[in-house]
Amino acid sequence: MSLEIRAISEQEIEAVRQLLASNGWAHRVTDSASFELLINNSDCCIVALKNDAVVGFARGITDHLSNGYISMMVVASECRRQGIGRKLVAALTTENRDITWVLRASRDGAKEFFAHLGFTPATDAMELRRR
Repeated sequence: MSLEIRAISEQEIEAVRQLLASNGWAHRVTDSASFELLINNSDCCIVALKNDAVVGFARGITDHLSNGYISMMVVASECRRQGIGRKLVAALTTENRDITWVLRASRDGAKEFFAHLGFTPATDAMELRRR
């Protein structure tokens, strides 16, 4: 298996949108133009490529100094349990060890996955939900 983790390229945006749509994120990526804007306005968008095909994606929002938020992370269902998700998270979070990273772990298996990577539950988070 040839696996590469790197910043997303313009040519991969639609493949990432399709990956997200087919893995539980369809409600967030319905419009191609809006999704491209989301990618272009994000601090850090990385892809996992297996034999040149997009099989994973992670999006981080950070000030690169103190705080970071993992906003989206997905691995193609047929490629899970191969370490790809772990490598995506590491690529987002290891640049600066002083950053505190947070995320919402509401999808099936997310709590267990992120706990395995060292994330711990937080009791002090609040949110203003979308309408």
